[in-house]
Amino acid sequence: MESDSTKSNPIDRLRVTIKQTKTSPLTITSTVVNGNTHPVTILLYNSPLDTVAPTIGLLTITPDGALQPLELPEIQIRREWPPPRDSLIQLEPGASQTADIVLRDFITSQLGKKASVVLKGHWDMVWSKQKDEISIGMIEQAQLQPNPDMFTGSFATESLEITTV
Repeated sequence: MESDSTKSNPIDRLRVTIKQTKTSPLTITSTVVNGNTHPVTILLYNSPLDTVAPTIGLLTITPDGALQPLELPEIQIRREWPPPRDSLIQLEPGASQTADIVLRDFITSQLGKKASVVLKGHWDMVWSKQKDEISIGMIEQAQLQPNPDMFTGSFATESLEITTV
């Protein structure tokens, strides 16, 4: 019998939103809500909860009146692999997790009083399992062959208008 967790991609029921929470330093808070009927565990790396989002290309920032978004420099980050246990985040059904993404001076200096921001990217690893059911071996194996309980997919927020003052 097919279990509930394998019937559909849990990413379809993960809701990602952003809101501005501070002007100094300019801070965007990202929230992920689990709308599934079962727990999910996500890899923090490159997710909407990754606080290095501006430097790894997850934020699109367009100054008010501009035709094109800012061209932000992207850096390549060397991350511990396999990831440490605290890089896996478990969300119970209906639960949410937030992360504060601080926009540094090199970004805010290019903005006027307003800008629009979108957070978008790709979920690298999402499991229809509790965190304690995911082993290091499963993470390493998932890179080599598909796992029926591990999913990938895109995420994107609605555009958010932010103010710098």
